[in-house]
Amino acid sequence: MNRFVLAFIACLWLPSALANDLYHASIPLDNGAQTSQQAAKKQGLSAVLTKVSGKRNLSNNPAVKQAQQEVDSLITQLGYGERDQGADGATQRTLEVGFDSQQVREILRKAGLPLWGSPRPSVLVWLVDDRGVERQIIWEQSERPVIDKLREAAALRGLPVLIPVGDFDDLMAISSSDLWGGFIQPVEQASERYQPDGIVIAKLTEQGIRWQLFPDANQMQTNQTRGQASDATAMIHSLADYYAEQTGVILDQSEDSASVVIAVGGIENGDDYVALEKTLAALNAIQGVHLRELNDHTLVFDARLAASQQALVKELTANREVRLMTTQEQEAYTASTSQAASKKENTAQPDADLEQGDETAVQAVSDSTQTAAPEPQPSAEKRLWFVWQP
Repeated sequence: MNRFVLAFIACLWLPSALANDLYHASIPLDNGAQTSQQAAKKQGLSAVLTKVSGKRNLSNNPAVKQAQQEVDSLITQLGYGERDQGADGATQRTLEVGFDSQQVREILRKAGLPLWGSPRPSVLVWLVDDRGVERQIIWEQSERPVIDKLREAAALRGLPVLIPVGDFDDLMAISSSDLWGGFIQPVEQASERYQPDGIVIAKLTEQGIRWQLFPDANQMQTNQTRGQASDATAMIHSLADYYAEQTGVILDQSEDSASVVIAVGGIENGDDYVALEKTLAALNAIQGVHLRELNDHTLVFDARLAASQQALVKELTANREVRLMTTQEQEAYTASTSQAASKKENTAQPDADLEQGDETAVQAVSDSTQTAAPEPQPSAEKRLWFVWQP
């Protein structure tokens, strides 16, 4: 166990900025007037705050209002673009604006809003249309208006959405009847090639869209959420709201949440370590983490927090590969590490048969023992205990 861990860098420093797309907005311009551009900048900030926080309707928040008045100081990129406006080939001029990620995070902290960072879960959306003579699956290349609405809404909320391409493999793997009936096995098998985190089955009717969300694509039987929406845009908003609620964290710099010790059991090999490293690096609740010790199959980290311990637990356990450790598991771990430390101490004692005059040898063994001994742990130290279960 020790050999594979020591082959890796023990100190992990997390990136200070999230994905750039989350901090960019594209706002339509009515004309080239300065007043229109200034309004577009403020709209862009509102759009970015919605994407990054996962929350809508933020205009009444005092911290957001103050940020709107200082919008120019938050901008890091500014330019112009064009977007298609319809089937007639018309285009509309847009203001392309990017905002400083650290300043946006500070606005969220002052506003008491969550940070819904990246990477974000990818969602595969299966669409079956019941509005015609026959039920049909709507594929990515079908050029239907609902596809455009899905993409636009997903970009607005920063939710990675996948739509099946409809090639030969898809056609052979699933039918509209499978989707309409909600048959789990064919949906799981047909979705596997896209490697999504979540799966949505959306049924289009004359009354709107009825949808089922399976947050864990690998365990569709265990959890699902149902809903109804007026159109594809409203459905995407509901899906984004769900995921933001699950993994968003309230940023907090109070003293009682500045640092924490994290113990993660169940680490069997180097692949587990690398996967755990990536998982910790993706957490919004952690600023930095340092490997303190390793005992059998458990790694212990010192972590600097950007949010409360409760937010950390919520965000980390939202990952399907991590769960909280039970009290019995904690006791077993503590007992095993105590026995290991005791055994190590006994075996490291100087040999009683050494010659009395060989003081140099005795001192060398003693020095070696002191160097190898683990650092004492504070008695009042609080640890958060988890289990890695890939």
